[in-house]
Amino acid sequence: MSYVPSLKIKSNLPTDAAQEIYELAISYREETESSRKLASSVVERLSDLKLFRMGLPKFLGGWEDNPVETLKVYELLASAEASVAWIVWNNHFTCTFGRYLDEASMKEVYSNPSHIYANSARPEGIAKVVPGGYMVSGQWTLVSGSELADWFVLRCLIISEGSPTTLGPGADLKLLFIPKKDVRVVDTWNVGGLNGTGSHDIVIEDAFVKEQYAVNFDGPVAIDNAYSRLPIGCLNAAGCAAMALGVLKAATDDLLKMCLDRVTPGKNPDLRDRATVQAAIVKSKTLLASRRSQLHSSVATLWEESQNKNSFTDEQLADVWAASCEAAREARAMVSEIYAVAGTSSLYKKYKIERTHRDIHAILQHGIIQPHWMNQAGMAYVGLTPTAPMFRT
Repeated sequence: MSYVPSLKIKSNLPTDAAQEIYELAISYREETESSRKLASSVVERLSDLKLFRMGLPKFLGGWEDNPVETLKVYELLASAEASVAWIVWNNHFTCTFGRYLDEASMKEVYSNPSHIYANSARPEGIAKVVPGGYMVSGQWTLVSGSELADWFVLRCLIISEGSPTTLGPGADLKLLFIPKKDVRVVDTWNVGGLNGTGSHDIVIEDAFVKEQYAVNFDGPVAIDNAYSRLPIGCLNAAGCAAMALGVLKAATDDLLKMCLDRVTPGKNPDLRDRATVQAAIVKSKTLLASRRSQLHSSVATLWEESQNKNSFTDEQLADVWAASCEAAREARAMVSEIYAVAGTSSLYKKYKIERTHRDIHAILQHGIIQPHWMNQAGMAYVGLTPTAPMFRT
């Protein structure tokens, strides 16, 4: 299938770039699904439009402005093809880790504008301290975009003389930046939802990583700007929620299209005449508008505080965590309701509803959007101190 680009982007907003990707992502949905990774034509255009680099400083091609814009990107892309949104979101996550590198190392890792990034925050590898750096080995699961990535950021347990050799109290954990040449992809991604993300296992065996490429979440930030002061954890939860809302929009639009396409003469009621269908459409449109507004508002508050160099309160962070978790949870429930009221049509792959039902459940399996974050937010609201390290990171 050949692709003819649309007219030149009229502004520098990432949402304008995402709008160009929208139809392209839809046109390559089946290739993305069957190959279990994003279609190459989609990858190339995403790279051209710098949508893989939104989390970087502006001098490296990043967005470096109001993060609500990135939420709009994820939602728009997810309404076309959830796997495309997921890889863009995952690259943003990986690029934000670069803030902890020194400036020279950041330029080394992120200087090539065509590069793509992947990560795993699960400490499934071992990094032994050696002169000048670390020797890394391990196998990481669920590494999205593993076949596309040029660089990987992987969390490891650091082993040095006298340090704990297992995870637990006192364990030293770091994120290590590792190039593609040291990584072997193991084909494990045979799934239903988010099938196009290529979230395979990866294996590394005795790869040397220099000391400058190992960072901590609580390390110094090399480039001080409002974007790099934003918290990584809750903003990525917000991104996950935005994708869930995008998937819900796709399901809602598909149900509406079915209703309009299936208007038939005669006495038998059409799909649009069913009370359950009418109610589902109203509920979904209301949910989308209200949850989107809450999500964007809570993130906009953090952006304002960051611009003013203010510290974030636990309540402000809780607002983002809570808005994210509830938006995602309600989106999943609403997609399931749409799947039910659409009847047997939901079973057919030619309709988006079938894919959205798989994708929304896969999205909500991510750790950043699990119910325990609601408990953390609740602790903040009742005057307790949230205990999860990523609550403030």
